[in-house]
Amino acid sequence: MNKFLFIIFVALSNAVAAQDAVQWDAVTEAHVGQELVVQGQVVRTYDSGKVTHINFDVEWQGKFEAIIFASAACDFRVAPADFFLGREIQIRGEVSKYKGTLQIIIQRPQDVWCTDGTQVAANALATGGFTTGDKLENGVRFISWNVENLFDEHDDPYHNEGNTRTTTESRKVRLATAINALNADVVALEEVENRGVLEDFNKRYLKGLGYEVVLFEGNDQRGIDNALLTRLPIRSATSYRHSEYVDAKGVTRRFGRDLLRVSIGGAFDADVYVVHFKSQHGDEKSDVKREAEALKALSIIQAELDKDPNYRAVIAGDFNEVLEMDESKNQLSVKFFIDAGLVDACAGTEKYTYNKKPYLSRIDFALCTKSLASEILKADIIDSLPGVELKCASDHYPVLVEFGVSDNGQEKL
Repeated sequence: MNKFLFIIFVALSNAVAAQDAVQWDAVTEAHVGQELVVQGQVVRTYDSGKVTHINFDVEWQGKFEAIIFASAACDFRVAPADFFLGREIQIRGEVSKYKGTLQIIIQRPQDVWCTDGTQVAANALATGGFTTGDKLENGVRFISWNVENLFDEHDDPYHNEGNTRTTTESRKVRLATAINALNADVVALEEVENRGVLEDFNKRYLKGLGYEVVLFEGNDQRGIDNALLTRLPIRSATSYRHSEYVDAKGVTRRFGRDLLRVSIGGAFDADVYVVHFKSQHGDEKSDVKREAEALKALSIIQAELDKDPNYRAVIAGDFNEVLEMDESKNQLSVKFFIDAGLVDACAGTEKYTYNKKPYLSRIDFALCTKSLASEILKADIIDSLPGVELKCASDHYPVLVEFGVSDNGQEKL
């Protein structure tokens, strides 16, 4: 299609959309689940760091709005909060309802346009020609990363996915660019929708890294799971999703997501525990759940240490808590592990792992037993990589730890 015909095609498409457009204040609950083209004058925008809100009334509370998540906003050449303010726009998408408010989630720049013909410019999509970083010779490179809702386009009828949106192609490319560049031997992941999603991602984007996928379906109502990729031999894999324990209030609980344990052989010769503890949302109730999860996980590791003081293990993932929490608030989940003798691989760093304002903080950790910690060569929060904007890949940065190989570089059996 030549340029002239393409312009005519776009103009005709927009004309059809304009004819069929529904005014924003005419959207009702009867439209939930339907794909519509909705039109309105933008009178307010707000970028929270996680989400850009596009509103069509100054009294915006509880009224229809368009939202753009931060990772999708990265696909716009100009920040949506700045570009759309004051413009009349049309948006195409499925109407949904979140916490009582009707909305359309704008997934990509192609789903929104200005009625006056002003171009909505998009950043060029990366080609996906991934560069693989160097392997760590005579050692093991480990990373842990909350990849922020690695979801497919299919609605899961067995989970309440809520406001979770499909991972766009551009964000998958960003995630893959980073993972290929880091070229870790073992990768712990949080917020993966299911095994099929990760198998597909591994096959399409990580095929040169030689990973095997480990993932059990956990308990999270939204469907986010802990997972592991490894090219080192797997000795065993265990899910603790059915394990019960009692919290500080006397309530019997299970892990809100899961505690995934994978025993890795070869040069690593260690157990990896992947965690994603309860978030901060919910105040004291959440604190009680998170602390109970941490104590249960610690009890499992402590039992192994009681049998073998040289037990080699790392517990890594999203702890949803900073190390320096005010003890008067009884938020001690990370400190429990430190007090038990585990070593914070990134101790002393001033970097943060959660990268969305206003909550910039280090809530992702790799905590090692002393035997494994003695082999740490390097540990870092990866907040920049050539060729990829990590803030546009996930709302968390990866945690990287490199371990030396004992026994003169010979693989352990």
